[in-house]
Amino acid sequence: MNEQARDCDLLSFGVRIDSARDAEQLRWLLAHASARDIRLTAAGLCARRAPDPQRVIAALGLERRGHRRSEPVPLELAQARARKRQQGWRGTP
Repeated sequence: MNEQARDCDLLSFGVRIDSARDAEQLRWLLAHASARDIRLTAAGLCARRAPDPQRVIAALGLERRGHRRSEPVPLELAQARARKRQQGWRGTP
């Protein structure tokens, strides 16, 4: 699967992706928790907008060590995020 397709798939988990770091944290979370648990936790944390990956990681009781430098969001992910925002975060995945 190519990188662009993977980034667009990240939006289907109901987690807010504001930066490359958020995308990387969600990828880490996918390696440590099931997709079902991530979606259910994100839906439970969702108020006015989707929760960020750090809140989902904390709500699942996981701990992520190490920090990466924030990088700009890839254009394709930013465009996909804007489309998702226009549709509403709780729209169909």
